[in-house]
Amino acid sequence: MISVDTLTSILRVDAKDVRLVCRVGSRVYGTAGPTSDEDFLVVLSKPGQKQDLAFADRINIVVHGVGTLQQALDDQSVFALECHFAPSEHVLVPARPPFKYTLDQEKLTVSAMEKSQADWHKGIKRFLDEPGPSRKKLFHSLRVPAFALQIIKAGKLSDFTVANAWFEDIMTGPDDDVAWYAEQFGKIRENMCSELTKLAKNR
Repeated sequence: MISVDTLTSILRVDAKDVRLVCRVGSRVYGTAGPTSDEDFLVVLSKPGQKQDLAFADRINIVVHGVGTLQQALDDQSVFALECHFAPSEHVLVPARPPFKYTLDQEKLTVSAMEKSQADWHKGIKRFLDEPGPSRKKLFHSLRVPAFALQIIKAGKLSDFTVANAWFEDIMTGPDDDVAWYAEQFGKIRENMCSELTKLAKNR
């Protein structure tokens, strides 16, 4: 079990400067395998702390400052919202004080659709050269709008496993037929994005 002390040691920061620590990624979604890395978000007290990445042996850390994370929440970043609604068992250090969040359906729709489209195009474009990473991109292109729909409909994100059936299909699909992925999942993604757009217009 990765401890806060381990993370602060990797980052070379004092524990008193830590405002929030939570686990993110596949171990929260329930899609992690035996060799999956441990992914974390660490928020530091310095408001303007540059968003960055830190790596150690099978540990990946996204670093935010209080200001940059709050801005990401204001911008309706799905990643920031995953952290905001993180299940208690994945929160190593609760936010002190809590961050503020107000749902903006239109901004969340735009944010989720842009992220989904970017991941989809990267996954399709690079699939034959990098099938492993591309599969994950395709999964995230479905997961992001699925999470956004949940937040808009329920006001929060509570089911982090909502896209997992697609993950299993994507990970066991063919290695040499990118058209198969476009046919199987392209319409699913488009339908979720269309639903997001309709909900935003009818808010």
